[in-house]
Amino acid sequence: MKKTVGTVVTLVLLATLCTTNSKATTLITDNQFKANVDADAAPAQKTKEAGKWYGRIGVAGIIYHPAANVSAGGASVPGASAAITNNVTVLFDAGYFVNKNVAVSLMAGIPAKPTLSGAGSLAPYGNLGAVWYGPAVLSAHYHFLSKGPLQPYAGVGLAYAIILKKHDEALQNLQIHNNFAPVAQAGADYMFNKKWGAFIDCKQIWLSVDAHGKIGGVVPATARVKLYPTVVWAGLKYRF
Repeated sequence: MKKTVGTVVTLVLLATLCTTNSKATTLITDNQFKANVDADAAPAQKTKEAGKWYGRIGVAGIIYHPAANVSAGGASVPGASAAITNNVTVLFDAGYFVNKNVAVSLMAGIPAKPTLSGAGSLAPYGNLGAVWYGPAVLSAHYHFLSKGPLQPYAGVGLAYAIILKKHDEALQNLQIHNNFAPVAQAGADYMFNKKWGAFIDCKQIWLSVDAHGKIGGVVPATARVKLYPTVVWAGLKYRF
């Protein structure tokens, strides 16, 4: 009888121990599963990238490197050239990151108003005329660093100069035609956080335009004018 009671007690203890171990094992498995889920979710939050769209606005200095080939009355004018006043204006662009390194952008701005003056043998005529034009630049650029605050880039593109308004002076009936031009650019963004940053950008535009009119309102003249503006601008950037 005592041996039977002892056996029963032993079986009860073994059953209790097995149940306790089973619950402990289940608890450990549940906790481990939750830990694995949290570990998998954590990197997803850390690797969240900034938006692909961005916009920039800034102040620009436009520095011209002019030259001109001038004909008057059907004959080339020896020693004739042109000078152009530099401009300051406000520019803005909008861009999209195709991937983490490559972006495309479209730049425009408040129209600039350079004044064209005679140089060389045309210097006695003074100011020949002035023009309001709106530059538009479509470009693609490669960003060398996709992480960190400093993000330098370089690219190429195409500019289109849209002549909006002309002002006659020594050259009457002045006509200047719209034109395309190749562009090279380089710059850098400095991001304060994932949204806001500052930038500096330089573009070289090999722009030439055809112009014609009448010198003193009498002598017909035509010119191929090389503007070749260098555009340096800086301002703020926002990524959406």
